[in-house]
Amino acid sequence: MRQISGALFAVLFFSSSVFAGGIVTNTNQSAEFIRMLNRNASMEMDGVYYNPAGLLQQDEGFQLYLSNQVILQQREVITHYPNFNFPSFSGETTVPFYPNVYLLYKTGELAFSAGLTPIGGGGSAEYPEGLPSFEFPVASLVGIPASVINPALAPYGNITGYSMDASFTGSSIYLGGQVNVGYAVSEEIAVSAGARFVSARNTYEGSLENVILSATNGSISGVIPNIEVDAVQTGVGYTGILGINFTTLDILNIGIRYETLTKLEVENDTEKDDTGALLDGGMFPDGAKTGADIPATLAMGVGYQLHPQLRLQAGLTYFFNEDVDWDGRQALVDNGSEYGVGLEYRVTNTFLMSGGILRTLSGATNASQSDLKYDLDALSLGIGARYSLNAELALTAALSHTSYEDGTNGASNEIFKEEYQKSSTVYTIGLQYAIR
Repeated sequence: MRQISGALFAVLFFSSSVFAGGIVTNTNQSAEFIRMLNRNASMEMDGVYYNPAGLLQQDEGFQLYLSNQVILQQREVITHYPNFNFPSFSGETTVPFYPNVYLLYKTGELAFSAGLTPIGGGGSAEYPEGLPSFEFPVASLVGIPASVINPALAPYGNITGYSMDASFTGSSIYLGGQVNVGYAVSEEIAVSAGARFVSARNTYEGSLENVILSATNGSISGVIPNIEVDAVQTGVGYTGILGINFTTLDILNIGIRYETLTKLEVENDTEKDDTGALLDGGMFPDGAKTGADIPATLAMGVGYQLHPQLRLQAGLTYFFNEDVDWDGRQALVDNGSEYGVGLEYRVTNTFLMSGGILRTLSGATNASQSDLKYDLDALSLGIGARYSLNAELALTAALSHTSYEDGTNGASNEIFKEEYQKSSTVYTIGLQYAIR
């Protein structure tokens, strides 16, 4: 009977990055990224996102890039609170459709590009056995006399256990549409400027029913009322994007990109929210606004031709988490970063293989962690290959796996301590097409 979905808390899950990036920002924005995990110095089509100034190294004409990622994430919350029916809560985040679309037109010393990406969110979270924070108001009744709830319940004796049914669904996407203009100052130096429009939308619908308390002298129902939720959150924001690229002797390439702080606030449009029965004020007060800024980002990458067949790419991305408005949570986090290195080996003129490693430091502290939202430091490994069918068409396939370090909420009282675990696997394919 005890079946609870974690999707009610999707507002907190979905605002997190799905795989690579900062606490909010997704940086896994192409199949090429998955095969190398380092693309800040890209001079290929995914440079629309990673290195817009580097697109001046592309051939003249139109080009199109499409990719999709399938992201599977396992989560585990381990508790020490003795009243829960189970000591751990397992969950899954599944993202079957995570597209990246890029367009480029290069003419002379100018490059015009556009992209459409899930810059934040993009997943769904489900915990078939619930979440501690949702279940706690009920579990905390275990061990107390039923008369504390209502004097009329005194004949039942003490509360000894509980069960409940719930069904919740949620969806979220922070969709980013961007445009860039690049200019070749010289054969070695190019600059770019661009802007991104971010549209955020989270939806929630569900119910919690049939809460039954077990007691010394029978079962008690109706003490906790049924709950229904039907709410939507929406908001928009704007990002400025500046870039510079330096290339020399076809051996060394350096790309730098800066993205400004994206001011973003999501507002509740709530048809129904009965969660006030368990949580003071409810989860989705109609018209309430929540700070959901996307931090400013500084990204730097280096590409170096070690050998005619072997190329190295290294990168660093820095997230200015401390400068955002997250309704006070920013005071509990540090700035974050990710850095790594990738290698690409050209087996033949049409086939290449690659791999990479990426270290992510989220910037989250123990004080900022909870079962509703936790961000863990991680190590990712990626491998992949690209095959050029002809001069116009190339296909990419890749996969990556991320292992996260265990985290904790750092509670001083051992019974309220929680431990957090997570792992992610990504499968992807990409297509690049040049219109000659």
